[in-house]
Amino acid sequence: MTQPASNRAVKRSGLDLFALNALLAFAWVFVTGIFTAFNMIVGFALAFAALYVPRHIWGDTHYFRRAGQILRLFGVFLYELAVSGFAVAWLVFQPRMRFKSAIVDIPLDTESELEIMLFANLISLTPGTLSLDVSDDRRALYVHVMDCSDAESERQDMKQTFERNIREALS
Repeated sequence: MTQPASNRAVKRSGLDLFALNALLAFAWVFVTGIFTAFNMIVGFALAFAALYVPRHIWGDTHYFRRAGQILRLFGVFLYELAVSGFAVAWLVFQPRMRFKSAIVDIPLDTESELEIMLFANLISLTPGTLSLDVSDDRRALYVHVMDCSDAESERQDMKQTFERNIREALS
């Protein structure tokens, strides 16, 4: 027996929900008449909340879970940005600069171009590290580390901090 139309979930993909979320955010901007980036972000957040409340009607989607994982990645990046900034400032303001820089190869578990690009850019945006190159076979990322006393520790730290969170957010 089929379910009544009111009880059936509408199957929507994450991309459909994102497009609907963006459309509602644009509607918010036009209704309020305030054409700023901040108001667009507010509209997007309000639209997300409006879509989240009746989430059971959208069916099985990863859109809402993925949004949380993306926010987590953003929070991890902001934390690493602050900690690294203070660490680099501390190193630079020491009377004697006693640090050992190194180029570290990080084996990549990510496979897509987007994940590799995001990983390399987050590393480059963090003070004290700079992405240099990706190997031809896309299996390693070469990173210059300003203060590297233990290459293996740096390797594991970058993989756990950024690569794992990127894979969770984009999978």
